[in-house]
Amino acid sequence: MMINRPEEPKSKLEEIFDFYEKNAKKLNRLFKWTGIIVFLLLVTHCSLWGYNRYVYNNQLKRTANQISQLIDNVRTTYAVHTETQTDIMKLMAQSNTMPDFLVRDGRLYNVYGGTIAVSSSLPVEDKKTGKLLPTFKIAYQGLKREVCIDLAKLNWGNEKNGLYAAAVGQINNQGIDTALRDIEENTEGGEVEIEEDGVKKTIIKPSYTLATVGKPNNSLNTVPFEELKAASGCSCGTRRACSFALRYYTYTTPSK
Repeated sequence: MMINRPEEPKSKLEEIFDFYEKNAKKLNRLFKWTGIIVFLLLVTHCSLWGYNRYVYNNQLKRTANQISQLIDNVRTTYAVHTETQTDIMKLMAQSNTMPDFLVRDGRLYNVYGGTIAVSSSLPVEDKKTGKLLPTFKIAYQGLKREVCIDLAKLNWGNEKNGLYAAAVGQINNQGIDTALRDIEENTEGGEVEIEEDGVKKTIIKPSYTLATVGKPNNSLNTVPFEELKAASGCSCGTRRACSFALRYYTYTTPSK
């Protein structure tokens, strides 16, 4: 008499192999279409990334060219209107030297949708001649952090072509453009004469540097900005509120 012994339960691996053998055709078809879909998604993702980088680099290049043209237009306006303190934006509009491609509703806008601020700035003393050289400043506002960093890393010239300083910053909670503000701050030391209770006193003011402002031939904060310093200064996070500013001599450069 034969005794029927119960079959030993199959392992999970054996069950998987059995399932595959019974559904091989369907599974192969599923794997095939899954692979095709994944491949198409990867191709689409890479194509979109490449296109976005092309647009980004193209906008950055356009911005650099527009800033160069804007600087020339500001200097042309100053050459006609030689007042030291003046509303340069108003004069540019009157002189028809405001670049048409940047104007919208009477204001200047950059390719990123933010505004462009242009104004006179404090004169700089030529250390050799003692003459005061007029300057002006430009700020590109409403930038993403990445754009601010990359603009700061570009070469905007040196003292020979009139660059005095470059600055990075943001529009803070009080609505102040910190780049436009800091680029005009006097960090030079020296003797300062003050009067207290009718008595004149001379105070020695030490020099200091701002990490957000770079100047030609400055050993601490050079221009173009280094990656880390640009990233630190462009501190608007994910908001489109970063700012990049430039300050140039209006007519001539310091004596060598």
